[in-house]
Amino acid sequence: MFDSTKSQKRALRLRQVAERTGLSKTHIYRLVQRGQFPSPARLSERVVAWDEAAVSAWLAERFADAGSSNA
Repeated sequence: MFDSTKSQKRALRLRQVAERTGLSKTHIYRLVQRGQFPSPARLSERVVAWDEAAVSAWLAERFADAGSSNA
């Protein structure tokens, strides 16, 4: 049963992740392989997607790191 009071996870496809991060698709997969970017979840045999919250947290961390190095 679906509980509408809990926030739903939102899935981002590779194109959306690339648009949000400004990274190329190839570079995203390189970072995933190195353990430096959130891993996608397999939704079906040929479809993967990233958790929007994980991608947003990764971006926030990059901006926080950039801000602290400018201080």
